[in-house]
Formats: sequence, C-alpha cells, structure tokens
Amino acid sequence: MADIYYEIVKVLKNKDKAVLATLVARIGSAPRAIGAKYLIRSDGTSSGSIGGGCVEAEVWQEAQSVMEKGERKILHFDLTPELLAEGGLICGGNINIFLELLEEEFLTIYQEAAKIRQSGGSAILATLVSMDKPLPKGEGSKVLMKTSGEKVGFLMDGAELEKLILREGEELLKENKLKVIALSSKDRKMEILLEPIFSEPTVYIFGGGHVSEQLAPLAKKVHFKVVIIDDREMFANRSRFPEADEIIVSEFESCFSQLNIGETSYIVIVTRGHLYDGFVLKQAVKTKAHYIGMIGSKKKIRTLYQNLIEEGMENDVLARVHAPIGIDINSETPEEIAVSIVAELIKVRGESPS
Repeated sequence: MADIYYEIVKVLKNKDKAVLATLVARIGSAPRAIGAKYLIRSDGTSSGSIGGGCVEAEVWQEAQSVMEKGERKILHFDLTPELLAEGGLICGGNINIFLELLEEEFLTIYQEAAKIRQSGGSAILATLVSMDKPLPKGEGSKVLMKTSGEKVGFLMDGAELEKLILREGEELLKENKLKVIALSSKDRKMEILLEPIFSEPTVYIFGGGHVSEQLAPLAKKVHFKVVIIDDREMFANRSRFPEADEIIVSEFESCFSQLNIGETSYIVIVTRGHLYDGFVLKQAVKTKAHYIGMIGSKKKIRTLYQNLIEEGMENDVLARVHAPIGIDINSETPEEIAVSIVAELIKVRGESPS
C-alpha cells in the first residue's frame, strides 16, 4: 500500500477533490492508533484506514458533506457493543476523527512532507481544526515547520502562533505523537492539530538469500525503507530485489562505513553463515540502531556469542540483540520466517517512543 502522503500529493496534483480523515483521539482499545489516516476521493475511492467498516462507512458518508460545504469537523464515535457487533469488531473505546477538505494550496506542504518521509529529516505539520470565529480571507490554515528552520505554508497570526507551535512541537517530535492543542492568539481561540513528520524507519538486511528475498517486499508493504547488503552481486541486484530502496554490494567486514545507521534503523542479520553473521554483529552492536536481530538456532547463537565474549565483547552489549530473530510462530519456510521477522519489526516499531 502506498504511503498516504504520496496519495495526498497525487490527489492535489490532479486537482481532484478529496477529504482527509485523521484519528486524533482514542480512549480504550480502538482498532487503529492515533494518527491513522483515511483519504476519501470525490470518485468514491479511498486509501488508508482508521478502523473497522462501521466507522469508515460513516466517515465516508460525512466526507461527502465536507466536500460539498468545505467545512472542517470532528466526528466522535463511541464504539458500543451494538456498533461493534454491526461492524464485526471485537475491540471497544471512543475515538475522534478530524475531517478536512484538501485544498490545492496544500500541495507544496504535502510534497515536502512526503519528501521528509522518504529522504529523512523531521517537521511538525500544524493544521487548523476549529476556531471560535470564521477564518479571515487570505489567512492560512496549514503549515509545515521543519526542525531545520524552514517552513512551507502559512498559519494565521504568523510568527507569534508559530513560536507557540514549535514549543509544543519539540516534545511531540521526541514522543512521535500527534496532538490537538487549544490556543489563544490575539482575540481568537482555536484548536490546532500538530503532527510529527518523520522519515520511514530503514531496515538494513544483511544477506541476499532466500529469507531476504521474501523479507524485503514484506517490509516495504508495512512502510519500512529497505537496504540490501551482500558481498555477492548475483545475490544483491535489482532483479532479485526490485522493491529495495538501495542495494549495496560490499564485503560484510567493511560495509558499515557506507551505511547511515542511526536511531531509526533496524538491522536484520541473515547472512549465509556463522562467520559472516559474526562480522556483521560485531559492527552492528557499536551502532545506535533501534533494533538488531540475527537469524540462527539457539545453539549457533550460543556458540557465536561465546566466541565474541572471548574476544572481549560484554554480555550487556549482546543483550540488546533479538536472537533467534522474529516472533516465535513455529516458522520453517523462508516465507514463514520473513513473516515472523516483520512481525517483530512492527512490534518493536510500535513500542518505540520515537
């Protein structure tokens, strides 16, 4: 599934009418997390998801009114047992969904957001949700404020309001959480939706074998960028990994100097043998990667760890490694192992505060 920001850019480039629904509040065990998005186009098609069919059907219907009237609105859903039964859901809770008409002047804003998600960086996207007075003509309702200091778009009251937003945004960027804040500026009160925009986390897959071949497309589908590293060009090539964002042919002993591994990086070690796994692991634990996982039997891992400890590596350093890699689902085939690995990547990503 394409990133929702790219879908928004396509809609705005084509000058199509569309409404964006964003889940802005959740109490209880609702189907999707805060920040989930659902794009409804004027031709009736949609992208993304904010929950079960019962919720999305009503949001889709309300979106038709938003398209017609150009208004913003927040919908509240109390996921009662009756509504859950109707939609076939088993979770409960209360959710608030913000609906806004996507306007042509937002194109450059969402282009920049999409660029950040693909290429790196961070920003706060601020959107007017409601105000106690009509929005004066010529005043903006959306701005993207990059941490580097640049901005795209315009929000009413300019610099004064933007300072307040940046102050709030610093904390949100650390937590990677969306938030609706109430502000008073000049003689008006308003609610502003603040969304942190980050690049997609990158999974570095060491080894281009059968497991990697299944893992790469699956990781892409759940919004990881994918980099393949192998020392054999016959295994690290575009025909084998058409979905990969980058393919590197390099010796495992020296490849880390070519990689930009940081706190949003995930390292998956699935090389062709103990020796190469050891080469990669020794370098991986020196990085700030958010996740390190290594394939192998428990016996193989114990042997490798013992060798590394004898070479001077601390037990505490190895404790951060997920090995054997993946969630235990009794996987055996490359396809099943790939599913177990991606499931663990999703789990770790969802637990991350950043």
